[in-house]
Amino acid sequence: MKTRLVFILFCLCGIAFSCKEKVQPADTAEIINVNPNEATEEVKLSEIADSVKCIKLETGPECVMGRLHSIIIKRKYIYAWDVSQQTVFVFNRNSKFITKLDKQGRGPDEYLHIGAVFIDENEEYVDIINSVSDNTSIMRYSNLTFNLLEKQPIPKISANTCRRMGDTYYFATQQIENRVDGNNTNAGILVVKDGKVKGTLFDKQIVTHNSSFSPNSESFTINNSNELFVSVMYDNTFYQLDDMNAYPRFTINFGKYGIDNLIGLKPLGEQIEYIKKINGLASFPVLTINNTEIIAFSYYFKQDNKERMFREPDFRQYIRLKKNSKVFHTKRIKNDITPFPEKIYLSSYFFQVAHEVWNKDYLVDIILPQYYFSPNGETQINVEGIGLFSIEDNPIIVLMKLKKELRL
Repeated sequence: MKTRLVFILFCLCGIAFSCKEKVQPADTAEIINVNPNEATEEVKLSEIADSVKCIKLETGPECVMGRLHSIIIKRKYIYAWDVSQQTVFVFNRNSKFITKLDKQGRGPDEYLHIGAVFIDENEEYVDIINSVSDNTSIMRYSNLTFNLLEKQPIPKISANTCRRMGDTYYFATQQIENRVDGNNTNAGILVVKDGKVKGTLFDKQIVTHNSSFSPNSESFTINNSNELFVSVMYDNTFYQLDDMNAYPRFTINFGKYGIDNLIGLKPLGEQIEYIKKINGLASFPVLTINNTEIIAFSYYFKQDNKERMFREPDFRQYIRLKKNSKVFHTKRIKNDITPFPEKIYLSSYFFQVAHEVWNKDYLVDIILPQYYFSPNGETQINVEGIGLFSIEDNPIIVLMKLKKELRL
């Protein structure tokens, strides 16, 4: 069985240390002690899940996808945001292509550049941020017909990802420079409400020379209680966002194996050189799941003494089941339930397609064909249950149901 090949592309940016908004003193984070050297080589998926289901998104003349930003799985439909085509593709839960939002242009009901995509709970409409330098707006389209319903102004913000909670928008900038109230800032989070920037969290100013990078393409996760959490660069604490506040919920203690997070206050060039040279140190933890049944996060741990950025062998996964406090700390998860896929990554960002790792009772992974197939090897395989899978195909969504005895 061919395994996926991957290299981490560093694209956007981020950092965090102190919040402008005062965190309530009574709120303290749970400390999770992690020794990266104790990560096992692999964990069997059957210890966590009892079934695997693959959804191979249909590939056809009207739905050939390029570079995906994110996949959003809802109750009725699956939405795939393609940044290369500035299009949102819509599939049903059985993988069939339904339609697409494809209105790039300068007309009255068109957008120039999609900066974020939001789907309402009832899937009645699709909101996008039309990112234009002098006229950025939120455009609301009716779902499936994609008639423009309304258009509201919003500040133009350069960010890696954005989430919406009610009428509040949280932009994770990951160190990209923005201008707020006439001042430059590299704040980790910009909070927008009522069409204005209401404040910043994890504020700082660094020298970037208009460059940026990011070790992950997703900073947020929403749990099954509709609570929003964020992971910020150079900060080992995961925060819950609520209005203008960031409350610490979990802090990852790597002990002597943690990087010096103060490097995040240095110019961007110095940060990159530091990261290239670190060895035997853990960095950039990202919370991927925190619901009533499971908490999971990932991080990087480079050990080969080579001067480089992160790659697949550096990736670590930490999973704790809340019912029995069982912990899985591993380099990889081996699928021993079905022949495909061979490996599982419980990560919201690892293959550059942002997605929630939890959907109802299922863990979620995304298989991208360009990373699965070797450039010099096979370009197609037969997958039991879904048929031929080739390097030209759209992604496969892998749903793994959490074992019944582990659910609360």
